[in-house]
Amino acid sequence: MTFYDISKKMLRADFSKYRLYFMCNLSGTALFCCFAIIFSNRTFMNGEIVNSSISNNIYLPSFLSAVFLILFLPVSCQAFLASRKQEYGVMFSLGMSRKEAFRNLLFENIVISVLALAAALAAGTVLSFLFFAVIVYGIDIKGVQWQFCLEAYKITVILYTAVMAVTFALNVVKLMRDKIGTLLKAQYRSEKEGRLFTILCRLAPGYMNRHLLEWSFVRRHKKEWSLRYILAAFMIAVSVLTTGSCVTLCPAFLQDAKSYSPYDMVYSEIYGMNQVPLQNVIHILEESGTVVEQVIQIPYIRDDSFNYLPVTEVNRYFGCNYQIQEGKFLNLFQYDLEDGYKHDTQPVSAVILSGDKKLRSVGSDVRILFNQNLSFADKTLIVNDSDFEKLSSDTMDSVGLVNLFRFEQWENSYEGICAVKEYLRDSNQADEEEQRYYELSSKVERCQDAEKSGQFLLFLMVFVTGIMLAAEFLLIHSRIQAEREENSRAVCSLWLFGMADREVVRCLRYKNFLRFLPPLIVGTFLSFLPSYYLNESYGMGMRGILAGIVFGMIITAGTVAAIYRYSEKEGEHCVIKRGI
Repeated sequence: MTFYDISKKMLRADFSKYRLYFMCNLSGTALFCCFAIIFSNRTFMNGEIVNSSISNNIYLPSFLSAVFLILFLPVSCQAFLASRKQEYGVMFSLGMSRKEAFRNLLFENIVISVLALAAALAAGTVLSFLFFAVIVYGIDIKGVQWQFCLEAYKITVILYTAVMAVTFALNVVKLMRDKIGTLLKAQYRSEKEGRLFTILCRLAPGYMNRHLLEWSFVRRHKKEWSLRYILAAFMIAVSVLTTGSCVTLCPAFLQDAKSYSPYDMVYSEIYGMNQVPLQNVIHILEESGTVVEQVIQIPYIRDDSFNYLPVTEVNRYFGCNYQIQEGKFLNLFQYDLEDGYKHDTQPVSAVILSGDKKLRSVGSDVRILFNQNLSFADKTLIVNDSDFEKLSSDTMDSVGLVNLFRFEQWENSYEGICAVKEYLRDSNQADEEEQRYYELSSKVERCQDAEKSGQFLLFLMVFVTGIMLAAEFLLIHSRIQAEREENSRAVCSLWLFGMADREVVRCLRYKNFLRFLPPLIVGTFLSFLPSYYLNESYGMGMRGILAGIVFGMIITAGTVAAIYRYSEKEGEHCVIKRGI
């Protein structure tokens, strides 16, 4: 019998190890591939098709999926090779050379890696299909379609190959350098007690004495478990942080939409666009069941950098009390500084008009007067009426009219808004690209976009959290599986001492509690501080922490319930081994 025949028999006998290693590689790579396909999708990332407040939410989970892939694959590879150490110790003792062992391990890893990568690309594609199906048909984000992007698959293949090559090289070199005796004893090694065990014995000696047997299962391999605890706590922290952010951001999106839309409909008449009779617009709205309560028309001037508004009109319609002398202007920043975003509020000190006339600043104010619109410049200056008239005579083509509408019930104005949009498009007779800059803006559409952003964020939270929790379970489970034979021998020894089956299951349950719960609890607490500072910009720091606490309690309760069944199955495996 050749060593190749022996390797095939090991594959059949320990197929579960190969299957678990394959699933670890598949899950981490499929997750990153899915997000790579999403952020490479041109229709989804196009701001003209999908509101940037929706599409920008994909960057953080994409980054986290890359970090997860880079950290998770080495851990799974290390666990797989660690479970094979004793087998290769036996093979070396039978005469297998290190070169033959290296070729065998390389062949196994290449086969598993290629199969896992192919399956991950297919699974990632299916996940991205489902992702786009939900946002198109469930959330009703129009204009988005799944696209084949070779770049996404290239990025996935390159990242996966690089991580696996480095990981395999580091782990296999370490395995090849171990002595035969070290490999044969790999499954029997028990490490020193460690600081944590010593501290617990000093703080609670009675409790530790009663549970010395249970702790004997978790005092082994603390180096391997330390990294897993850190990664698992990181995954839990990301899940809790995502949940807390979703709870605060979803209502914040709607709040921002309303604060930035004090009027129900706004459009601008400028550069010969939207030059329609006001009565026609009102008539179209009323035909669609939208009752107009108020219409305000304010003249303004626009150049490449600024909107210029006359101070008298601003004071009259917006309840302001600005006093601006001739030759002066006021910087107006139409922002809500409590919306959680960074805004440029650096005032302009002076502007030069035609004929070398210079206006100087008298200060600045932060106040939202009317809705944002693509036909307006980024910055707004309020000037004296005489300066406004002089500027109007010098730049006749740049003089426009802002039309501001308030409705009786803006929530039911969507049909009327669409009808007015169609009317303005027909009157302008401009191409689609040009018309976009003169499109009207409305509160109802902005709120609809905010609701879609919230729904998308909620879906993304469920999507990311579900995968993160599954990956966290797989991370812990893979190491428990690597120690299964070692634990089975320990359990068989306990049976020889007369321990009953239910007592063995109780020990295994205690061991699994110490494996699954610490990273869950630590990860939940670690998320509190970043959650507070992330959500405090919206004035909801404590709400984010409370949401994290509730979510942490829910997944803790679910984990505790699952551990009971998990431990019973582990005990059943030990019974089978005892029968053998």
